[in-house]
Amino acid sequence: MSRIRKPSVSSKNNGEQLVGTSKSFSRRSLLKSAVGAAVGATAAGFAGTIGTRAQVQGLYTSNAPPELPLPLGSLTYLDTKQYIHNMEIIAHLPGATISGGEPLMAMWAKGKQRLLPAGGDFIDVSEAKNPIALNKKRVIQGNGPVVYNTKLKKWIMMCTAAQPLTGANPQYPHGQYDKELRDKVLAYKGLRGIRNYDVTDPTKPNMLQEYNTGEKGNGTHHNFYDGGKYAYLDCGWDDSLRLENHQRPWSNALMIVDMSDPANVQEVSRWWVPGQKFGEEEEYKKYRFAGDHTAWTGNHGAISVPKRVEDGGTVGYGGFGAFGFYVMDLSDIKNPKPYGHMQYEFDTFGTIPFHTCYPVIADAAHPRLQNKVVALHEALEADCRENYHTPYIMDVKDPKNPKIVGFFPRPAAPADAPYNDFCMARGRFGSHNTQCWLGPGTSNPAIIAVTWFNAGIRIFDISDPTTPKEVAWFVPPHDGDINKYESWWRGTTENVFVEFDRNLIWIGTHEGTYCLSCPALGKAVTEPTKIQKWSIPHCNVGWDDQTARSFYFGRSLSQMG
Repeated sequence: MSRIRKPSVSSKNNGEQLVGTSKSFSRRSLLKSAVGAAVGATAAGFAGTIGTRAQVQGLYTSNAPPELPLPLGSLTYLDTKQYIHNMEIIAHLPGATISGGEPLMAMWAKGKQRLLPAGGDFIDVSEAKNPIALNKKRVIQGNGPVVYNTKLKKWIMMCTAAQPLTGANPQYPHGQYDKELRDKVLAYKGLRGIRNYDVTDPTKPNMLQEYNTGEKGNGTHHNFYDGGKYAYLDCGWDDSLRLENHQRPWSNALMIVDMSDPANVQEVSRWWVPGQKFGEEEEYKKYRFAGDHTAWTGNHGAISVPKRVEDGGTVGYGGFGAFGFYVMDLSDIKNPKPYGHMQYEFDTFGTIPFHTCYPVIADAAHPRLQNKVVALHEALEADCRENYHTPYIMDVKDPKNPKIVGFFPRPAAPADAPYNDFCMARGRFGSHNTQCWLGPGTSNPAIIAVTWFNAGIRIFDISDPTTPKEVAWFVPPHDGDINKYESWWRGTTENVFVEFDRNLIWIGTHEGTYCLSCPALGKAVTEPTKIQKWSIPHCNVGWDDQTARSFYFGRSLSQMG
């Protein structure tokens, strides 16, 4: 099973050395001694060396976290049944997995044709009942935002490029703290940064540039680019950014780049949390999780920027893991700085707080949902080998004082499932991605779709942002081989994309892609349909060359800005 532990300081018997003594004790021997002392009553006490130090510093003599056991009721096999409530399966395409939510912009469209990226290929979802893989050649390297660049009059795909993870597994239970695994990952010679493609003709993607963000570091992962002048990168540019968690050698922070010419990307600025960098020890020590070897001490999911800076926007929303949620002031794009901050208020053991920050798209008809951000964490450890966490709804009306106003309910196991809780279903249990922020049609702000790893896709009504309500769900069969950890530990469902104009929900699983409908969205339209508008107004200019350029969706170009 995946474990998160600090490596021992002694090379013998996996021991951990006590402070102030040269003798080494393993954690097991420490616990055994503690139990023995308790059983031995007060006469035996804890008067020895261990007891003396325990009175000052506790039983544990390092910052290694406890090892949470596998729940006794856990399945010994993978449940291959599917479970569905208040949803309908429209189509299933095995072998190809769509992207959505990570990134927050993913659909290519022209006329009645609609495509979603799928690991180097595109899936044609125009005919919802019959999705098909477009190329099957895997020409594109990586995944990332797919958007129309109005000035270039081209569809651009900006793909992430990163060094491999160091996630804990049965062979390397300490992850990055296993020297052999760490050395393998650090020997990576590939690109760290982004790859930009012209996908105006998706059957013949043309690479424009491989942009390197640094010779060392992680590269990029979950970036934000809406086709405008700037892109916001979830970026590890070198080895100076610390990460406590086992999954990566270093952490990521914010890098802003100028995408005016996707073939000639230019860095604009960088920002990180004070204390995040090695050498900023005094700042770092202010945090309770400092040195715990479990906390996600960095960015994961670049800031979301609802209004482009070149159009007068000044605000971005993003998470920096255990450091908390930030409202970023972008009024000086060359010097981004925090506008407001909310410290993560629960234990950071094992999770990625604020993995996805989704600005709710709400008009005057939905005043309670204006100035709200759905903030998702990402569960990391399989089988609930970490504290359970839940997504939030944030109120950002006062950018200097963001606050939590609502908590999402914990998904319950299906009544006919062979387990009583998703912690026992095997694999990760917890949230991951929301639907894409940019989608076809007019967004329904009251409905949010969230992928929940082994709990599948969950649909919530957030019309009352203080009390999100689950209204539908679908748990696909859990594929993989229980004897092959890497085949099942992430659960089932990773990505989701919602088409508001056709009332369709697309999800990406580890086995393939599903198209679903749900009464909460409305009656599904499965026929090929031309997109009349997108959910984000500033993305409605020039995207379809079959539409007269002098007039777009009821407003003139001057009105569109």
